[in-house]
Amino acid sequence: MVEQRGDRLGRMLVDAKKITEEQLKMAMDFQKAVGGKLGAIIVKLGFIEDMTLTNFIAKKQGLRVVNLDDIVLPENLVKRVPRKLIEDHHVLPVGYKDGMLSIATSDPYDYEAIEALQLAQDARIEIQLAPRSQILKWINQLFYAEETGKHPAVEKSKEELLKELEGDKPHLEKVSRSLLHEALIPLLIEKGVFTEDELIRKARQLGGAALEKEKA
Repeated sequence: MVEQRGDRLGRMLVDAKKITEEQLKMAMDFQKAVGGKLGAIIVKLGFIEDMTLTNFIAKKQGLRVVNLDDIVLPENLVKRVPRKLIEDHHVLPVGYKDGMLSIATSDPYDYEAIEALQLAQDARIEIQLAPRSQILKWINQLFYAEETGKHPAVEKSKEELLKELEGDKPHLEKVSRSLLHEALIPLLIEKGVFTEDELIRKARQLGGAALEKEKA
């Protein structure tokens, strides 16, 4: 279901000329290797700005955009939604009035989250959009501000991404030719996701003789 949702969003972005076919393929290859939502990956790779993506989806779906930097979330409002649901699906309750609970999300195509919210609430659900970066910032402040470390989805380090790649070596071997091809290597280096040495080392571990030859 995740790939179908991502493919739908990806196709809309390509059709609207917000990203290219090549950029979509790169993002989907990255998603297959390390997981995550396609929209978030497209933003992280620098193909589109977070707010631009949010406004694009809002226009397509006819949804309101809420700026989470301009609101205050009362504790009793946050407690209306289970913490696990908030963290797993990156949603936030942002308002409640006349039996209507307003939920901010960056992914209105996450129907699993919407269904879970409806089952968990004795209220109607209104979906609003917010940039994913703002939602993650709030999750970190609400649940991790006084704890050591931070929410794992806020920012994955290069070491953590490498560990994920290592943990899924069979799949990485399958997609490495497309994921680490000539066009993507400089992009990953430019965006600071990996250094050239890290990419070469990873390719060498997987028997990536072609990438080693590329450096030479």
